[in-house]
Amino acid sequence: GPGYGNGTGGDKGIRGTVASTGFGNGIANPPPSTKKGTVHEGGFADQSVVTEAPKKKVASSENPTTPVDILEKPRPVYTAEGRSLKIEGDVVLDMVFLANGSIQVNRVISGLGHGLDDAAMRAAQLIKFKPAKRDGQPVDFPARVRIEFRLAY
Repeated sequence: GPGYGNGTGGDKGIRGTVASTGFGNGIANPPPSTKKGTVHEGGFADQSVVTEAPKKKVASSENPTTPVDILEKPRPVYTAEGRSLKIEGDVVLDMVFLANGSIQVNRVISGLGHGLDDAAMRAAQLIKFKPAKRDGQPVDFPARVRIEFRLAY
């Protein structure tokens, strides 16, 4: 269509302006589930009639999946360089809360540099938690965790 705009359609938008996409709400969420389903043939050429649709398995309310229960969050240690430069912000880590009670830090998603990323990883390793459970059994729980660095004034 004609015009320039901010994604509102046509020539009604302001040139060079982009509408907000809504990213950056600061909430850490686990990655989407990787469950795989099965594919069945449709049978369009068949003359058979299905009398009853298969029933979906209903999740038992007695044994729901429970998320990780964080018991203790240690404060990260500021590096001398980070403190002298008065750096504040968040380090976001991609990690897994393991069923055996330990933590696996996979990578830094966004960091601050100046030794603060390593300090965040060390603090994350010290998080105390109860593992997530599915059907009463401990399971690994992938998550993105935000470690805050704030200077006291």
